[in-house]
Amino acid sequence: MLLLVAAVSDYDRHAYPGVRHVCFIASDHADLTLRLVAQVPADGPCVFKLPTPADETAVAQRFRLRRTTAFHSFRLADEPGWTAATALVRCQPSEAGWALFNERGYGRDWLLPLLDSGRAFVVEAPEEGIGLSVCFAFENSPGLWEIGGLVTHASARRQGLARRVVQAAFLEVARRGLVTRYVVEETNTASLALARSLDLFEFQCLTHFLSLD
Repeated sequence: MLLLVAAVSDYDRHAYPGVRHVCFIASDHADLTLRLVAQVPADGPCVFKLPTPADETAVAQRFRLRRTTAFHSFRLADEPGWTAATALVRCQPSEAGWALFNERGYGRDWLLPLLDSGRAFVVEAPEEGIGLSVCFAFENSPGLWEIGGLVTHASARRQGLARRVVQAAFLEVARRGLVTRYVVEETNTASLALARSLDLFEFQCLTHFLSLD
C-alpha cells in the first residue's frame, strides 16, 4: 500500500479538491487488502486507485465508495520498430497548442509551472493553417515520465498527427534515458485506439474510487 497526501500530486489536487489522501493498494489476497485498508486514516475523503475488482470489494467493506474513472497505462514495447517521428519538441506550446490543451482542461496554471521547471515538455505537429496535434510529457516521479494531454484539432484528425506526436514524445524521453508510460483515461477512446495501434504494452489499469465517508 502507498498512501500519499493528495496535495503533492498536481493531478489529484485539481481533480479531487478537498481530498486529503490518495491510496494505492495492490495485493494478492482479500484478507491482506483488508489489513492494509485498516491503516488508512478515516479523517477525510480519500481517493483509492485500485488495480482489481477484488481490491475494490475489500476496500468497500470499510469505506463507502463512488467510482469516478479509470486510467489505462501503457509502456513502449521492447522493439517498437518505429521510424523517426517528425514533430517539434518544445519547452512551451504555441498559442494554438495552448488553445488545444485548454479544450481538454489542461490550463496554464497546472502545466506552465512544470514546463518552467524543466519537469515537462510539449510535442507539437503543426501543419499549414489550423491543423495541429499536441501532447505533453511530464515527470510523474523521479526517473518516471508520463505522456498525456493528447489532443488534435477537429479539422486535422485522421491524418496521423496524433501518432507522430506520441511517437516523438516516447523517443524524446527514451533519448533522455528515462522510463516512460502513456496513461489514457477510459473515456478517451481515440487515444486508447492509438495506443493499441502503436503496439504499446498495457501493463496496468487503475480504477479510481472516491470515499464517501
